Amino acid sequence: NPPSGNGCEVFPAESPGVIGTPALGNAKHKASYSNWGEGEADVAAPGGENSPAAGNPSTGIWSTFPGNTYGAISGTSMASPHAAGVAALIVSQYGKLKDGDVSLSPDSVQSRLQATVVDQGLQGYDECFGHGRINALRAVTGDTSSVYDASAPFCPEYTE
Repeated sequence: NPPSGNGCEVFPAESPGVIGTPALGNAKHKASYSNWGEGEADVAAPGGENSPAAGNPSTGIWSTFPGNTYGAISGTSMASPHAAGVAALIVSQYGKLKDGDVSLSPDSVQSRLQATVVDQGLQGYDECFGHGRINALRAVTGDTSSVYDASAPFCPEYTE
């Protein structure tokens, strides 16, 4: 927890080098449990539905579990690895080999991740979906053409 009483609260998504990732439900809507806001949302990624997603493969995100098993759960903890996985694909595709390691600057990764999203919600950057929904194929092929998904629902918070 951040120190209290000093007027300086920092949230992880607002920290340098962190890519804020709101979670999307299975209908491409912002999941009800997900945070949103200016400076907090960079790119959106699948996170599954809220309850009763636990254990339900039609509403949750499949993940590995101890004991060599799989299960379906939901949360921003499922959206974040989606974004990290696409970021890793970007590094593998565009990074440079140096001293036996492939690397690409964090700023370059973030720029490529944000430039290859599918825009949804309010056109352009918005507080709910950030720059848009991640897309692995667009990211690895470097497709930065502007794409807007008009079928994706708007964020209910826009009316607040």
